[in-house]
Amino acid sequence: MEYMSDRDLVGLFGTDREKAFKLFFHQYYTSLCMYAVQITDDFSESEDIVQSFFVAFWEKKLYQSITDNLKGYSYLCIRNASLKFIEKRSKLCAEDIILNDDDYLYVCEGLDENGREQKEKELENALNALPEQERKALYGVVIEDKTYKEVAQELNISVNSLKTYLARAMKKLRKNDKLLLTTLFLMNLR
Repeated sequence: MEYMSDRDLVGLFGTDREKAFKLFFHQYYTSLCMYAVQITDDFSESEDIVQSFFVAFWEKKLYQSITDNLKGYSYLCIRNASLKFIEKRSKLCAEDIILNDDDYLYVCEGLDENGREQKEKELENALNALPEQERKALYGVVIEDKTYKEVAQELNISVNSLKTYLARAMKKLRKNDKLLLTTLFLMNLR
Protein backbone atom coordinates (compact mmCIF):
# COMPACT_ATOMS: atom_id res chain seq x y z
CA MET A 1 0.00 0.00 0.00
CA GLU A 2 1.14 3.46 -0.79
CA TYR A 3 1.46 6.21 1.78
CA MET A 4 -0.47 9.45 1.23
CA SER A 5 -0.54 12.70 3.13
CA ASP A 6 -3.75 13.60 4.94
CA ARG A 7 -4.46 16.37 2.44
CA ASP A 8 -4.08 13.93 -0.46
CA LEU A 9 -6.30 11.37 1.29
CA VAL A 10 -9.00 13.99 1.87
CA GLY A 11 -8.81 14.90 -1.82
CA LEU A 12 -9.07 11.23 -2.79
CA PHE A 13 -12.22 10.87 -0.68
CA GLY A 14 -13.79 13.35 -3.10
CA THR A 15 -13.02 11.23 -6.15
CA ASP A 16 -12.65 7.58 -5.05
CA ARG A 17 -14.08 7.04 -1.55
CA GLU A 18 -13.41 3.30 -1.38
CA LYS A 19 -9.76 3.59 -2.37
CA ALA A 20 -9.28 6.52 0.00
CA PHE A 21 -10.87 4.61 2.86
CA LYS A 22 -8.72 1.53 2.25
CA LEU A 23 -5.58 3.66 2.21
CA PHE A 24 -6.71 5.55 5.30
CA PHE A 25 -7.43 2.29 7.13
CA HIS A 26 -4.12 0.64 6.22
CA GLN A 27 -2.15 3.77 6.97
CA TYR A 28 -3.56 4.38 10.45
CA TYR A 29 -5.09 1.16 11.82
CA THR A 30 -2.00 -0.27 13.56
CA SER A 31 -0.81 3.02 15.04
CA LEU A 32 -4.32 3.81 16.31
CA CYS A 33 -4.53 0.37 17.96
CA MET A 34 -1.17 0.93 19.64
CA TYR A 35 -2.32 4.35 20.82
CA ALA A 36 -5.56 2.93 22.23
CA VAL A 37 -3.68 0.10 24.02
CA GLN A 38 -1.54 2.69 25.80
CA ILE A 39 -4.72 4.23 27.20
CA THR A 40 -6.90 1.17 27.86
CA ASP A 41 -4.26 -1.45 28.71
CA ASP A 42 -6.46 -3.92 26.82
CA PHE A 43 -5.45 -4.99 23.33
CA SER A 44 -8.68 -6.66 22.25
CA GLU A 45 -10.79 -3.75 23.48
CA SER A 46 -8.44 -1.34 21.73
CA GLU A 47 -8.94 -3.19 18.47
CA ASP A 48 -12.71 -2.97 18.97
CA ILE A 49 -12.47 0.76 19.62
CA VAL A 50 -10.41 1.37 16.48
CA GLN A 51 -12.60 -0.85 14.32
CA SER A 52 -15.71 0.91 15.62
CA PHE A 53 -14.12 4.23 14.73
CA PHE A 54 -13.47 3.13 11.15
CA VAL A 55 -16.98 1.70 10.79
CA ALA A 56 -18.55 4.92 12.06
CA PHE A 57 -16.21 7.00 9.90
CA TRP A 58 -17.42 5.14 6.80
CA GLU A 59 -21.09 4.71 7.66
CA LYS A 60 -21.61 8.27 8.86
CA LYS A 61 -19.56 9.60 5.93
CA LEU A 62 -17.38 11.60 8.30
CA TYR A 63 -14.82 11.96 5.54
CA GLN A 64 -17.09 14.64 4.09
CA SER A 65 -16.53 16.93 7.08
CA ILE A 66 -12.73 16.54 7.42
CA THR A 67 -10.73 19.11 5.52
CA ASP A 68 -7.08 18.14 5.98
CA ASN A 69 -6.11 16.66 9.36
CA LEU A 70 -7.26 13.03 9.30
CA LYS A 71 -4.50 11.97 11.66
CA GLY A 72 -5.37 14.52 14.34
CA TYR A 73 -9.07 13.77 14.04
CA SER A 74 -8.49 10.00 14.22
CA TYR A 75 -6.26 10.19 17.28
CA LEU A 76 -8.70 12.51 19.04
CA CYS A 77 -11.62 10.13 18.36
CA ILE A 78 -9.62 7.11 19.55
CA ARG A 79 -8.48 8.95 22.68
CA ASN A 80 -12.06 9.93 23.54
CA ALA A 81 -13.42 6.43 22.90
CA SER A 82 -10.61 4.89 24.96
CA LEU A 83 -11.26 7.25 27.86
CA LYS A 84 -14.99 6.44 27.70
CA PHE A 85 -14.11 2.75 27.83
CA ILE A 86 -11.94 3.29 30.93
CA GLU A 87 -14.68 5.34 32.58
CA LYS A 88 -17.27 2.65 31.82
CA ARG A 89 -14.96 -0.13 33.00
CA SER A 90 -14.15 1.63 36.26
CA LYS A 91 -17.86 1.99 37.04
CA LEU A 92 -18.08 -1.73 37.72
CA CYS A 93 -18.51 -1.61 41.45
CA ALA A 94 -20.61 -3.01 44.24
CA GLU A 95 -23.83 -1.41 42.92
CA ASP A 96 -23.48 -3.58 39.81
CA ILE A 97 -23.62 -6.80 41.76
CA ILE A 98 -25.53 -6.06 44.99
CA LEU A 99 -29.15 -7.18 45.06
CA ASN A 100 -31.92 -5.06 46.47
CA ASP A 101 -34.82 -6.52 48.50
CA ASP A 102 -37.05 -6.94 45.43
CA ASP A 103 -34.33 -8.93 43.68
CA TYR A 104 -33.93 -11.22 46.69
CA LEU A 105 -37.68 -11.85 46.80
CA TYR A 106 -37.70 -12.57 43.07
CA VAL A 107 -34.95 -15.14 43.47
CA CYS A 108 -36.38 -16.70 46.61
CA GLU A 109 -39.91 -17.22 45.27
CA GLY A 110 -40.36 -20.80 44.18
CA LEU A 111 -36.75 -21.81 44.78
CA ASP A 112 -37.04 -25.12 46.63
CA GLU A 113 -34.13 -27.46 47.40
CA ASN A 114 -34.29 -29.08 43.93
CA GLY A 115 -34.50 -25.67 42.27
CA ARG A 116 -31.56 -24.47 44.29
CA GLU A 117 -29.48 -27.51 43.32
CA GLN A 118 -30.41 -27.01 39.66
CA LYS A 119 -29.43 -23.33 39.82
CA GLU A 120 -26.16 -24.23 41.53
CA LYS A 121 -25.38 -26.65 38.68
CA GLU A 122 -26.37 -23.99 36.16
CA LEU A 123 -24.10 -21.55 37.95
CA GLU A 124 -21.24 -24.03 38.08
CA ASN A 125 -21.57 -24.69 34.34
CA ALA A 126 -21.67 -20.96 33.59
CA LEU A 127 -18.60 -20.33 35.74
CA ASN A 128 -16.74 -23.25 34.17
CA ALA A 129 -17.58 -21.87 30.73
CA LEU A 130 -15.78 -18.61 31.55
CA PRO A 131 -12.19 -18.25 30.39
CA GLU A 132 -9.73 -19.00 33.19
CA GLN A 133 -8.67 -15.40 33.85
CA GLU A 134 -12.27 -14.17 33.98
CA ARG A 135 -13.24 -16.97 36.35
CA LYS A 136 -10.24 -16.28 38.63
CA ALA A 137 -11.03 -12.55 38.63
CA LEU A 138 -14.64 -13.23 39.56
CA TYR A 139 -13.77 -15.72 42.31
CA GLY A 140 -11.12 -13.46 43.79
CA VAL A 141 -13.12 -10.26 43.88
CA VAL A 142 -16.68 -11.47 44.36
CA ILE A 143 -16.48 -14.80 46.16
CA GLU A 144 -13.25 -14.40 48.16
CA ASP A 145 -13.94 -10.67 48.73
CA LYS A 146 -10.38 -9.62 47.96
CA THR A 147 -9.38 -6.18 46.69
CA TYR A 148 -8.70 -5.59 43.02
CA LYS A 149 -5.06 -5.02 43.84
CA GLU A 150 -4.71 -8.32 45.73
CA VAL A 151 -6.30 -10.37 42.97
CA ALA A 152 -4.32 -8.56 40.25
CA GLN A 153 -1.08 -9.35 42.08
CA GLU A 154 -2.07 -13.00 42.47
CA LEU A 155 -2.85 -13.26 38.75
CA ASN A 156 0.25 -11.23 37.83
CA ILE A 157 -1.77 -8.69 35.81
CA SER A 158 -2.56 -5.01 36.12
CA VAL A 159 -5.60 -3.79 38.04
CA ASN A 160 -7.06 -2.49 34.77
CA SER A 161 -6.73 -5.93 33.18
CA LEU A 162 -8.37 -7.48 36.22
CA LYS A 163 -11.28 -5.05 35.91
CA THR A 164 -11.58 -5.97 32.25
CA TYR A 165 -11.73 -9.68 33.08
CA LEU A 166 -14.24 -9.04 35.84
CA ALA A 167 -16.43 -6.88 33.61
CA ARG A 168 -16.41 -9.53 30.88
CA ALA A 169 -17.32 -12.28 33.34
CA MET A 170 -20.17 -10.23 34.79
CA LYS A 171 -21.40 -9.35 31.31
CA LYS A 172 -21.53 -13.04 30.38
CA LEU A 173 -23.40 -13.87 33.58
CA ARG A 174 -25.76 -10.93 33.06
CA LYS A 175 -26.94 -12.46 29.78
CA ASN A 176 -29.05 -14.70 31.98
CA ASP A 177 -30.57 -12.37 34.59
CA LYS A 178 -32.09 -15.17 36.64
CA LEU A 179 -28.73 -16.95 36.75
CA LEU A 180 -26.94 -13.81 37.92
CA LEU A 181 -29.53 -13.12 40.61
CA THR A 182 -29.38 -16.73 41.75
CA THR A 183 -25.59 -16.59 41.73
CA LEU A 184 -25.51 -13.63 44.04
CA PHE A 185 -28.25 -15.05 46.24
CA LEU A 186 -26.46 -18.39 46.62
CA MET A 187 -23.16 -16.63 47.35
CA ASN A 188 -24.84 -14.77 50.20
CA LEU A 189 -26.15 -18.05 51.65
CA ARG A 190 -22.64 -19.46 52.05
